[in-house]
Amino acid sequence: MNKKKSVNSYPLITLILFFLCFTALTASAQKSPFDAEPLAAEEAFQLDHIVTGPSEAVIRWQIPQFYYLYKEKFAFSSQDFIIEDVQFPVAQIKEDPFFGASEVYHDVVEATLRLTPIAKNQKNGVLNITYQGCWEGGICYPLLKTSLTLSGL
Repeated sequence: MNKKKSVNSYPLITLILFFLCFTALTASAQKSPFDAEPLAAEEAFQLDHIVTGPSEAVIRWQIPQFYYLYKEKFAFSSQDFIIEDVQFPVAQIKEDPFFGASEVYHDVVEATLRLTPIAKNQKNGVLNITYQGCWEGGICYPLLKTSLTLSGL
């Protein structure tokens, strides 16, 4: 009578289960950036400025990874300055799920404005700015509005 030897398969099953659990834990620890909450608009699009000359100011937005700003949504106005010209760098084309093919900026964007004070000898004034951007995780922010006090023009 032939008796087959029984192989104890418990260590093998235990080892397989260990690797499956380890793989699942590793995968959950490497969440995509879209599993997180989107940043507040002020954090996502950090704004600063510098007056670079007697009639020129540069407005800069720092844009984190996975966020972008729309070129066509920028608007500038002022009761203190005549806005003679606004220059932007070349934008990238993005097939946007909300607006179709759109010109957008990632990382950093700078707008150079040529301004003339309305009142003679006026060197200070307020510049009103409107802009809009999105998080690639599926959130578009409403139009954002802010005001900057420019001095030294």
